[in-house]
Amino acid sequence: MKMDSLKIPPKKTYATPLRPVVTAASSTAAAVKPAIASQDRKHGQRVLLRIRASLQVVLQGKPTVLDAATLSVTPQGALVVTNRSLPAETRLVLEHAGTRQRVECKVARPPRETAEGFHIPLEFEAPAPGFWKIDFPPTDWRPDDV
Repeated sequence: MKMDSLKIPPKKTYATPLRPVVTAASSTAAAVKPAIASQDRKHGQRVLLRIRASLQVVLQGKPTVLDAATLSVTPQGALVVTNRSLPAETRLVLEHAGTRQRVECKVARPPRETAEGFHIPLEFEAPAPGFWKIDFPPTDWRPDDV
């Protein structure tokens, strides 16, 4: 069997809010990109956290419930992934699957389509600092350089 006939998927890269992303295809300094755009940093620290959730929204005049999961959370909202896109400014209710607590939200920006689904940035309508039931790092926190 020829080596070039093997279908090996490219190595996955993971980004954190504090580390740059380096793609597997290159090893030069030019390949280093910021992990999160400055627009995404405006709300302080993001924590990468997977929590099952549901989105309760009215679509075409009908109440609809979408299954979702968080990708990252902040004290002011979350980035969720779901199988359906929602337009920016759409108002909805986010329900935390673990606590059944609900919070009113809106879609902050247009979603991005990925192989996993639609990445939808949500912003709480009112402050809900304890919604995620975690302690967030202080906004000035930075890990030691490795």
